[in-house]
Amino acid sequence: MEDIYRHFSRQSLWDKYDVPKAPTIEVTEIWVDPSCMDAISIVEHRSLSSADVDNWLDEPSRKSFASARSPHSRTARILWVGQNPTTGRSSPSTHVLERLAGDWGLQNGLGYAQSSFGGVSSLPCSSSSAVYTVTYHPKLAAAWSHSAPLGGGANIPKTHMIVFAEGESRTELQRILNQSTWRGALTSHAMFPALLCSLLLGRELDTTLDEIKGLVREVEARTGHHRFASRRETQPAAGELGHLSAQMSGCAAKLANGTRKFRVVEAINNLITQNMREDQEKWIDLVAHRTGMQQTDLTYTSSRVDVQIKALFHLIAQQDNAIAFDTASATRSIAASSLQDSSSMKMLSLVAMFFLPGSFVAALFSTPLFVYQGYDQKMKLGTRPQFALFWAITIPVTVGVFIMYFVWMCVQKKKDKKRRRKGLQVGLQVLPA
Repeated sequence: MEDIYRHFSRQSLWDKYDVPKAPTIEVTEIWVDPSCMDAISIVEHRSLSSADVDNWLDEPSRKSFASARSPHSRTARILWVGQNPTTGRSSPSTHVLERLAGDWGLQNGLGYAQSSFGGVSSLPCSSSSAVYTVTYHPKLAAAWSHSAPLGGGANIPKTHMIVFAEGESRTELQRILNQSTWRGALTSHAMFPALLCSLLLGRELDTTLDEIKGLVREVEARTGHHRFASRRETQPAAGELGHLSAQMSGCAAKLANGTRKFRVVEAINNLITQNMREDQEKWIDLVAHRTGMQQTDLTYTSSRVDVQIKALFHLIAQQDNAIAFDTASATRSIAASSLQDSSSMKMLSLVAMFFLPGSFVAALFSTPLFVYQGYDQKMKLGTRPQFALFWAITIPVTVGVFIMYFVWMCVQKKKDKKRRRKGLQVGLQVLPA
């Protein structure tokens, strides 16, 4: 089985994380009162120098706090991997990460977590330690080992955890650790890290659904495709219908991602249930119930988004039809105007034909081609030599112009035939055999 985990570990999706040098590391320690496991645990965040890793590992597992009456024992150590959203620095260094993963027995678990897109796993136990992983790429990858106490007394379980988390995911995880009052019996449980991951992903899913519902309400007010009679709309969605349609498609993609996130949360809850004893408190039932309600809300929101996508599609189609109708009306108007222009041109041609003979006769008689002197009043005119020269030049020039025109038309027709023949041959070559 370990060979398979090693095989998948070579396919890391987190190769972007490579920090040769980092001056500090960020860790979190959880302390519990072994004499009263129902007491509130103490969560301590620390920033250490990379050179002090050995000293930190050798620190005693019992410590006294000013806010506690009795000494507390360390039950968990968490190493944060990635960029700190406050300082902007990435830590730890690659060498420190490999060193702690080896000391805590998390090489296979961490490698497998980095190679998975999403899901949970329980690796084969080595001696008294069990290794678990939770992954939701690219926001979260966690691996932790849990060792049960060898004897009674003050011995408590030990958990060592390495978490790849950046930005809002890292901030939310630390907020969950700080703002909640976790009892020692829960923080020392092997499934406490899994519970943290489940709460983180569940919170992100609730936030995503809340944002999408706000957008859907605005679009519903714009389209009117809803039956919430008691709802008072404040502001309809602004923008073009195409923009709103793209926005709703983006919401549908987020909901699809939310479905993947829900499946991971469901798998985490199943892992927790499988590792709970019957005599232990069934706190997982509450988490599982909330997850079931999230699934219902996810399905409901997806249906609302689908309705608005279809409504926007039909509204856009109606808008396009109206635009096409206006375009057809404008085209009809243009055609009518063209018809009127054509009628006007015909009238102008008729007028030109009416005056053209007279203009030709007037122009012809204004030229010095005829002899007017020496003739009687019967308008018998004699011609000069230029009269024959006029026709000798005009007739050949006119015939030459028409010949050039017809030759040019023949050449253009041949070129068009060659172009069509070549296009047909290319089309036949493209067609499959």
